[in-house]
Amino acid sequence: MVAFLPKLRRSACCTALFMLALTLRPAPAQAAHERPWLADTAAARISQTISLPGKALWRQALPLADGSVILLREPDTDENGPFLARLPAGASETTPLILVWSSTDDKARGPKGFAPSALARDDSGTLWLIDRATTGFPPRLIHLDPVSGKVLSELDLPPEAIVQNTAFTTLAVHGQTAYLADEGGVSLTMVDMARHQATRFFAGYPTSRGHLPLTIDHHPVMGTDGHPLTRDIAYLALETNGKWLYEQAPTGPIYRLSTDLLTDPSVTPSEQMEGVTQWRGTPTVSGMTLDDKATLYLTDIENGRLLSFDTARLPHILLVAPQLVQAGIPGWARSRGNNDKSGQIWVPAGHTLLRIDLP
Repeated sequence: MVAFLPKLRRSACCTALFMLALTLRPAPAQAAHERPWLADTAAARISQTISLPGKALWRQALPLADGSVILLREPDTDENGPFLARLPAGASETTPLILVWSSTDDKARGPKGFAPSALARDDSGTLWLIDRATTGFPPRLIHLDPVSGKVLSELDLPPEAIVQNTAFTTLAVHGQTAYLADEGGVSLTMVDMARHQATRFFAGYPTSRGHLPLTIDHHPVMGTDGHPLTRDIAYLALETNGKWLYEQAPTGPIYRLSTDLLTDPSVTPSEQMEGVTQWRGTPTVSGMTLDDKATLYLTDIENGRLLSFDTARLPHILLVAPQLVQAGIPGWARSRGNNDKSGQIWVPAGHTLLRIDLP
């Protein structure tokens, strides 16, 4: 099983309807105007594979401006190694990234219960992560130096950001604002770090729900009771100017909304819902990332493909590779050479890190 399944639930729909949905696969339900995914005339290619350490599967790859890549592994009771690894620019082997905690106060949380669930870089290129709650401490945002591992700041999330089932799966940061996909709480959460305030949006709404069964390598994911499983809002991608946010459950569709809907207190709930646009239906994906031209890249674990969806709303199949059915959350990097003018995608796949050069 791939690493991307931290939160599964049985669909609220009856099993008969789910099995009917399965007979209509592989293509997910989509609007009649949606174009089919078509192979690009110039294909992407896997240009480098790097073995990743440990027993646990790896969840996310996040390229940084200096050419390095930060990696986050899944929690695993059989794994005692570091949660983070760093691949220096031009290297072929990762090194552990060990956090150096600034505070020595006995009352500070420090490394207690450290188990991050998502990485992000902000508009200045610096590294953030979201760390889960532990006994006596809420979830927290951590800002750190990606080379030394020094913790630059910590921010406990305010109480209004959290519900009983909160499980944050993706993070996006721009300026002093953080956006989190709360899959457990089925909501999009916005945190104003300067004011230490939070708001939860679209909690339990259809835009936050998964509506189709998870399908991995052409096979539906079934629960122990024999019913198909799905997941709720799990992935976010934020344009570099911080103006547009994309959200989706792993089985789609992608929704697009202006961040002004979330940050402007004068916007009403009705205006917020009306401002959310269904952007594109997708197969089951393990994550998405954006380039500097607002093209979305998605790792399709249903069919083992790398997909793109550009601002002209044209869908492309960039690569078909069996490794991609094990993919985690991808990250886009600006080109550092002449042979990959559109940049690169870095993505973990099981115990391997793939570098994919885009056409």
